[in-house]
Amino acid sequence: MNAYDAIVIGAGIAGLGVAGLLQGRGMRILLLEKTRTPGGRAKTKEMPGGWRIDTGTHCVDNGDKSACADLLKKIGVDIAWTRPMQGMGIFDGDKWKDAGQYFNLTDAEVKQLAELEDSFVPMTDAEIDVLDKTSLAEFISQRVKSEPVAEYLKTIGMVQTTLTRAEIISAGEFVSIYREGMKFGARYGGFGNIRMPVGGIGVMTGAMAKAAIQKGCEIKYGAPVIKVVVNKNGTTELFTETESYHANVVVIAIPIWQLVGIIEVADDPLQREWYSRLVRLKDETSASMGFTMGIRKPLFTEPVYLSAWRIPGVGLPLQILGHTNFDETIAPPGHMIAFIGACCTPQQARDEAFRKDTLGKFWETVKQMFPDVEENVVWKVDGHYVGIDGLGRSPGLTGNYRMPVAMPGMKGLYFAGDCYTGRGVGMNAAANSAMICADHIKADYS
Repeated sequence: MNAYDAIVIGAGIAGLGVAGLLQGRGMRILLLEKTRTPGGRAKTKEMPGGWRIDTGTHCVDNGDKSACADLLKKIGVDIAWTRPMQGMGIFDGDKWKDAGQYFNLTDAEVKQLAELEDSFVPMTDAEIDVLDKTSLAEFISQRVKSEPVAEYLKTIGMVQTTLTRAEIISAGEFVSIYREGMKFGARYGGFGNIRMPVGGIGVMTGAMAKAAIQKGCEIKYGAPVIKVVVNKNGTTELFTETESYHANVVVIAIPIWQLVGIIEVADDPLQREWYSRLVRLKDETSASMGFTMGIRKPLFTEPVYLSAWRIPGVGLPLQILGHTNFDETIAPPGHMIAFIGACCTPQQARDEAFRKDTLGKFWETVKQMFPDVEENVVWKVDGHYVGIDGLGRSPGLTGNYRMPVAMPGMKGLYFAGDCYTGRGVGMNAAANSAMICADHIKADYS
């Protein structure tokens, strides 16, 4: 059996982060990744003709001031960031309007919203923790009287979480993300400092992998872990198809729905209860369906995010990112890459009949939104994805209610990623979790 000081499973943002943070401490570290490249759900695919396609709409809240940026700095990585997002456009069922024009708040409503936003700034983490079992719908009903203000807040919550209803969005997570964004101007009508890595998200994850290797970390690609055995004596064993491994520290940096398929726990009440909770949570995540497209000319040119609380004829929330409006390096000159998605539930995304019907209606609406889109499509991929942002940010599943990075009674076993402790949108949650996890390990083995 191969022995290491620490083994990390999964070369996504969290796994690469933990490996990079621990490797400088003189530990012999192995990182096992099932695919042939680093990044997990944050990869960039090179396509013929000069197209570079991210596996998803990888915006980074707060950009070069984000948790991702903090993690990069700690492991010695420096990357270039795109220009920031400069607002949001809303489709009203007929045409596009900027957020201010669409919501058309009165002076009194603007004041009401500003007072609510200002109330977020002095809130402590402990005060936000109290809101983690409250839904965004309940939070809004208690504090907002205006329907346009309420719709605006619900739309922002949907963009933050990729969840379809305010009733299933955690108020604690909403306020935490909003408060952080306000440091960089994310008030009404603004999106603060949202950016992307120049060249695609793979530039960031590739640089993280390179930094870990340069520090001495061993990374094995194409090495899926098929079984993790947690023994009563506190040891953990890992098995791939060809090898077995042992380490005093094992970090599992993969989503819960993948973890439940490979882990075996001891016949111990605490471990069995922990595993049972994992099984209950494995479908508590976000999903979407829609289109990724390469287009001969831009559908729109502004560096904005396009959205709608509900897509006409579809009834699901809308999210659109024109990636090339921020980063011209990822497509042939004058061309556009657009991600056009509808937030949905995992059950809807997996339902083939529902998908076929919804995507058909969705495409008709897209043609209404962008009348010349069909004649200018170079390539188009229709798809769906379950597990966009890890564990869904719903009431009772955020903050201290998330799965912890270390479990009592399971010595040497740790967890990191957007399913575990750590706040923030998408990759920031994973980056925060990586830093929390690495600090926990350093404290346990100092």
